[in-house]
Amino acid sequence: MSLNSLLIFGFVIVLSGCTSQIVGNLGTSVSNPVNIEIDVDARKSFADIPVSRSDSIDMSRSLLFNSGESWLGQAVIKSSQSAEVAFDYYVNEMPTYGWVLVTSVQSKVSVLNYEKGNRFASVQIDEADITVTVSYRDMAEN
Repeated sequence: MSLNSLLIFGFVIVLSGCTSQIVGNLGTSVSNPVNIEIDVDARKSFADIPVSRSDSIDMSRSLLFNSGESWLGQAVIKSSQSAEVAFDYYVNEMPTYGWVLVTSVQSKVSVLNYEKGNRFASVQIDEADITVTVSYRDMAEN
């Protein structure tokens, strides 16, 4: 075996030892903080809608275009609240984010419709989820 081959072999052994240590650490100790950071980032991305502290955004079922105050798409929120409490929460909290109530229907599946500038928001509330869909009010103009 040449000296170059021996050095390369030694280098590969050292790197593989480092890799297993890194993977082991990532697999055990970092999983929970990553989930918390994703939820915090999700709340910032959907910045102009209320999300109760006890609720979380299901990013695997949500769709986001832009972010912050100009986002479009759909936020699916896993709620720990009853549908009645969630309805009252959104009726009271959406205006604090600048949304103006246009129509509302409270039933087994409740719907609240809001407008804000050139955007329209529809909040659908059932026992399982809260779905907030935001789009331009008139897509032909945009």
